[in-house]
Amino acid sequence: MINGRSYQIQLTYKKMRHIRLRVLPGGEIRLSAPFGVKPALLKQFLGQRSEWIAWQSEQMKTQKRPQKRPPLTKEERQKALACLQPIVDNLYPIVKAYGIPKPRITVRAMQTRYGSCSVNRGRITLNAILTEVPQPAAEYVVLHELAHFLHPNHSRNFYAFIEQYMPDWRAREALLTQTDPANPPSNKQ
Repeated sequence: MINGRSYQIQLTYKKMRHIRLRVLPGGEIRLSAPFGVKPALLKQFLGQRSEWIAWQSEQMKTQKRPQKRPPLTKEERQKALACLQPIVDNLYPIVKAYGIPKPRITVRAMQTRYGSCSVNRGRITLNAILTEVPQPAAEYVVLHELAHFLHPNHSRNFYAFIEQYMPDWRAREALLTQTDPANPPSNKQ
């Protein structure tokens, strides 16, 4: 119950730093919290966001849940990799200068992310949808993932690093808002 209104909230504890609240299409509310966060803190967190939750719930009730993207075929994966590998090759020298070995690149039809980085495995996974966004946006995602080899979190140092090599990163990131990985465009140029 939040400010007199009843909501069903799916709570998940994860290895993370901050509490995350999302309202999905259809009105489903998900709350993710770091391990060890007390219920009283979660209740306070939700109370502070009660108006947003009410507004967002109403907005999202009318939206349909996105269809899951099917896995890529071998041909689709190869085509996407052929498009994205040159971007990685072009930006890799930035982290190579810090002694980072060249990561292996994989491409998937990711549901909610543009990319992910596995520092321990020396791998970057990129969403195939990056072939459908403007190239500056794809370049930002690639640099973002490469930067995680030096800064494994989203600290000030991480963003200072991004800023140093890509001063217009915010504008590039804003281009991504035009392409939601959960709702890819059907014909983006």
